[in-house]
Amino acid sequence: MPYVTQKEQMRYIGSYSVDYNEGGVMMFENVKDISPFFPLEPTTLLFVLCNKGRQSFEADDIEYTVSENHVIIFPPKLRVVCKEHSEDFDCKVMRISESIVRGLLRDKVDLWQHESNIRHLDYIPLTNQFHDELSLYLTIIRSKLKDSNPSAHHEILLALLRAFMLELYFVIQTGDCVRHERHLSQGKLLFNRFLALLSSSEVKRQPISVYASQLAITPKYLTMLCLKYSDKTASEWVAQYTVEEIRLYLKGSELSIKEISAHMGFSNMSHFGSYVRKHLGMSPSEYRYNKKH
Repeated sequence: MPYVTQKEQMRYIGSYSVDYNEGGVMMFENVKDISPFFPLEPTTLLFVLCNKGRQSFEADDIEYTVSENHVIIFPPKLRVVCKEHSEDFDCKVMRISESIVRGLLRDKVDLWQHESNIRHLDYIPLTNQFHDELSLYLTIIRSKLKDSNPSAHHEILLALLRAFMLELYFVIQTGDCVRHERHLSQGKLLFNRFLALLSSSEVKRQPISVYASQLAITPKYLTMLCLKYSDKTASEWVAQYTVEEIRLYLKGSELSIKEISAHMGFSNMSHFGSYVRKHLGMSPSEYRYNKKH
């Protein structure tokens, strides 16, 4: 299926949108068929909250059916083929950029980054009460997007989006969702577990041999798996997670730069400064100042 642009989606369904400097949010109500949303943009997540009926689809060769009182989170780049849907199918849909999710969740971003990098979907059954609560969040969020002057409600909108994300974050964290890792190859399972280790490690910037040892494989094989199942080497994944954590600490913590450097396992401030300049294009103090002004 060719890529469906935002403009085409809005013409097909009818929606309101608001854009931010680092991405955007789009809301859709009374959606009768989710197929026009695929394929997703490379940095876009899709949330589908089913109100009634059902729609079947295939994701990475696994069959699913979304039905009443379920929410499904589709990560970017997941291969999705939509199939039949019942005549009474009805759902709410939110498209949101990964950059907005990172900005909203701040200290909780590690789990979401891990979910997005693994590129599997989360299929979450809901109680009637929780379904109604999430539906209400989306209705209120859409009303803010619909406002003729959305900037007047900017902070309220961000607070509502953060609350919605946190609700789902805690459901995923407690494991109350459905995944299908048993269908994955051994290599893909090892790749997923590498990212899980990386996400949960207190000090992420470690030699690849450390992670390979925990997976009982060689560093060379780990890098081969990373290249097979992603567009990055193992070292590039370590750098990405490390840089995201540096951004988080510099933007959202009161720790001194010296404390951040020590906490992240750098041998000295000079080494930390060089690393930040290499990956962020400025010194730690410059990055912290620019992000706060």
